[in-house]
Amino acid sequence: MFIKIKKSLVLTTLACSLLLCSCDAVKSAVGIQQSKVWLEKINFRADDNANNSSPVKIHVVIAYKEALATDLGKLTASDYFKKADKLKADAGVDMEVFAIEIVPGSSIPLPIVPTQSTGFVALMFARYTSPGDHRTNVGADYEIQVDLGKNDLKVTPIKKG
Repeated sequence: MFIKIKKSLVLTTLACSLLLCSCDAVKSAVGIQQSKVWLEKINFRADDNANNSSPVKIHVVIAYKEALATDLGKLTASDYFKKADKLKADAGVDMEVFAIEIVPGSSIPLPIVPTQSTGFVALMFARYTSPGDHRTNVGADYEIQVDLGKNDLKVTPIKKG
């Protein structure tokens, strides 16, 4: 009986030790990547004169590879939309796109349900008629509010990650 108790105590101690170890060390040891994308929901609100009173096409892009995230981060929204189909075709499962078109004067939510749990970055590209990057990183929070104005967008965290 003493041996059974001792064995149980050793197993319990080992399990607790693993739990108390640095999560990063454990993740590294078993090859698990930690996601940098926590985004679950975007609430869009468009001004009546958003995008000079024209609909705004939005793509929320999740990159699952660092090199792809770096490449996407260099693109303006205009460049992204010119290459969107080719980028998606080339990236395959390493990139996921959530698309929506927002009409001026409207409010609409967009749920984000990634198919993978290891997103490296989530970027939002907005197709505006005005000059500008119209791109922002949106993956660090669970829920955000996006206000679409006449010439650009503004992102406000609602539920922080």
